[in-house]
Parts: sequence; C-alpha cells; structure tokens
Amino acid sequence: MSGDDTDAVDVDPEMFQRGLDALEAAESSLEQLGEEIHELDTGLTHSDTVALLYGRANSLNKTEIRDAFDTLEDLRSKQTRTLLKRLLADQSAELNLKEADAFLDELDRLNRRYGEGSA
Repeated sequence: MSGDDTDAVDVDPEMFQRGLDALEAAESSLEQLGEEIHELDTGLTHSDTVALLYGRANSLNKTEIRDAFDTLEDLRSKQTRTLLKRLLADQSAELNLKEADAFLDELDRLNRRYGEGSA
C-alpha cells in the first residue's frame, strides 16, 4: 500500500457484508478449482500429455506447457488462504503479499467480532 492514508473510506455494514460475501465466494471458487485440478487425470504420462498438447493446433510451446503444469502443481499444493492472498496481491496495484495477508487477517477478525450471527 502507499504510505498515504489520507483517502478515508467510510464502510457501512452493507458494504462490509458485500466484501465478506465476495471474499467467501472467491474462497469457494478457489477450493473448487483446487478440487477440480486434483481430479484431473488424463491417463497419460506427463511427457505424453506435454507432447499431445504441443502437437495440437495452438500457439503453446513445450516450455509454456511445462510451466502451466508446474503452476497447476503449485495450485494443487497450496492452501486456499495462500491462493486468495496471492490473488489479492496480484489484482491490486496497492497490496503486496504481506499486506494482502494482513488485510485478510483483519477481515477475519472483524467478521468474528461484527459479522453475521454476532450479538
């Protein structure tokens, strides 16, 4: 984030809830993606799959295909929280990974304290 916090944002309860709902939807989508990636099984060896994809009429080279498989393996091994943090940092021009993690921690804390179902 930039060091300039002069642009205060008023967050009303509805805005807060919409943000939590969006966060929950993103988390659910990432969990579903992880499950689908885990279930991928072509019945081919890794090198046969790379060769098959390379032989298809597309613009992918073997290095790009291998890199994509490496990324899928990374996704398969990461926790949803880690993926969500990386997604936030990647999509925000202002948040790095540490700040995205702090943001998620704060949202969790606020949700436990003020979210639905609290007295």
